[in-house]
Amino acid sequence: MLRSISVASILSFFLLSLFACKNDSKPVENTVQVPKPDTIRVEPTPTEGAATYQVTEGTINWMARKAIGGGHEGTIKVESGEVMVNQGKLLKGNVKIAMNSIEVMGMKDPGEKRDLESHLKDSDFFEARKFPIAEFKFDEVLPSSIPDFKSVVAGELTIKGKTNAVNIPVKFTLSGNDLTVESSGFSINRTEFGINFNSGKLGTVKDKIIQDNVLLRFTLKATKK
Repeated sequence: MLRSISVASILSFFLLSLFACKNDSKPVENTVQVPKPDTIRVEPTPTEGAATYQVTEGTINWMARKAIGGGHEGTIKVESGEVMVNQGKLLKGNVKIAMNSIEVMGMKDPGEKRDLESHLKDSDFFEARKFPIAEFKFDEVLPSSIPDFKSVVAGELTIKGKTNAVNIPVKFTLSGNDLTVESSGFSINRTEFGINFNSGKLGTVKDKIIQDNVLLRFTLKATKK
């Protein structure tokens, strides 16, 4: 079925984001450029003859900022997933994300690093004990005018049991039985997933506000089944 979407890309620093409580590093630059949205209509790639690739490893880089001051950045591990490819094009896929693997990078004090990681896993943020897995599923891939990221995967991201549509610019490489998929920087609004801690929408004191938009970027590696 034909589908039209608006693609708003946020091209940003390689490491991306979620939240921050304490900051002992230099402020993270957050300069982004948003290209004019494109409206694209294409025929879907046929499923007959498609090959399935099993995700063997993957990393999500995140970066979050305070309204005033710096922020934090880190990683989350991809637990598993599958990607289907046909006629040299991505077709559809799903990726499961291990929320208990969230890690903060660049903090000098091991105790503060441990405390922040624990806080990100509790009910103020991801509530990882109750919701250990986040998931991204996509079933449509459209062309993009973004340099180096010529495809957009259109799908749904589920975090803490809440699901929202997300369009992600990606590039992919096929080499024999191996597939690599990399995204550009893209953003999500954490409040849409019930993560409201220190949001400006709740009347938080300005110097305590954590920005609602979180910058993300991922890399996946997969092998043909």
